[in-house]
Amino acid sequence: MAANVNQLCLVPSDSGCWLPEDHQVRIFNEIVEQELDVSRVTGNCRKSGKVGRPSYDPVMLLKIVLYGYMVGLNSSREIEQACVERIDFRFLTGGLMPGFSTITKFRAERGEALAGLFPEILSLAVKDALVEMQDVAFDGTKILANASKRKAMSYERMCSKVQILHKEIEALKVERRTATVRRQQEIEVDLAFKRERFAKIQEGRFALEDYHKQQTGGEPKGADQRNFTDPESRIMKKGSGFEQCYNAQAAVDKSSQIIVAAYVTQACNDKQQLEPLVQRAIEEVGVLPDRGLSDAGYFSEAVTESLKQRYSSTEWLISPGRLAHRSISGVSPRGRIPRNISVADLMRRKLSTKAGKAAYAQRKAIVEPAFGQIKEASLEFRRFSFRGLKKVQSEWLLVCATHNLLKIIRQRRSVARCRHEGIIEKQAA
Repeated sequence: MAANVNQLCLVPSDSGCWLPEDHQVRIFNEIVEQELDVSRVTGNCRKSGKVGRPSYDPVMLLKIVLYGYMVGLNSSREIEQACVERIDFRFLTGGLMPGFSTITKFRAERGEALAGLFPEILSLAVKDALVEMQDVAFDGTKILANASKRKAMSYERMCSKVQILHKEIEALKVERRTATVRRQQEIEVDLAFKRERFAKIQEGRFALEDYHKQQTGGEPKGADQRNFTDPESRIMKKGSGFEQCYNAQAAVDKSSQIIVAAYVTQACNDKQQLEPLVQRAIEEVGVLPDRGLSDAGYFSEAVTESLKQRYSSTEWLISPGRLAHRSISGVSPRGRIPRNISVADLMRRKLSTKAGKAAYAQRKAIVEPAFGQIKEASLEFRRFSFRGLKKVQSEWLLVCATHNLLKIIRQRRSVARCRHEGIIEKQAA
């Protein structure tokens, strides 16, 4: 039978009638309404005056933003479109269709409050026994900034460009004295453009000098860069090339790949990030991991010794190089450990044992799938929507919170299905 798109029919006004009973949006809605404290996010959103239309319910806006990130829609325009076209979003909005500007304003004004949902959602994962803190892997991934690397300029280029623009501006001033009226008008337009560009580059140059003076006490090098769109982002190696990025850090628990700690840094490498990441994980969960795993990017003898002294009950496996990735079939070390052995050699010796190799081999299977689910499989989050380290930090915590929330929802759906199937089997028996 051919489909008739003009066929008249009676449809239910409740969007929920179109959704299966075990749809993830139903569990999501229950969690937000019954288990999360959303008071810090909603705040006082009601208008004090009597002018204009009443504002949208902040809880509804929270739902569509959080659910949007969870299903891979992190653009306000995409969320707006979903509120019109998708039944699961219309279930959350009650048929309302907020515009992208309303959604953008809500996200911008409540970025820190949205990030505050991370510890709450993590506590739900702990209650659902999805976090064990036996093996925890620490790693970082580069996330694209909301800026193009073509808008970055090196310090050497800034200095030379400022001099060139200054000469061009002075030349145009001289020409303007003897030019015709029409040519003077053209010169004024050119002068306005070059002066604006001169001021912008000069401002970036001074900002870069101030930043390096605060960080190192010296002048920036010729290759040091600053991006004019997002000055706080950095050029980082990503894949086979270089992009304008932030370095997003995460600590992932082995049990269900729940992210127990996360933050964003401007550092291009991970050398100094392990200790703060471990500290955040302990603060969030309140328990030391039995074993901590991290790759060679985090290794330094000072950090390894510090972790052993501060958290002596935890076994630390931090690869000092590529030796730990060799197959387990290699010969394990034997004999007494030398007294004057270095920290790096001691760690190599530990990772070359069968037990050490087997334990360290789990690192990739713990943390890499979590990043894959965030970037590709589930959330499709590859680029930050906001600019500036503070806002990017909040967005990364929101992304990690939605990653954890998706794990919780899938676990609860699985448990509900098992119970339902068990009831049917009992009735059949």
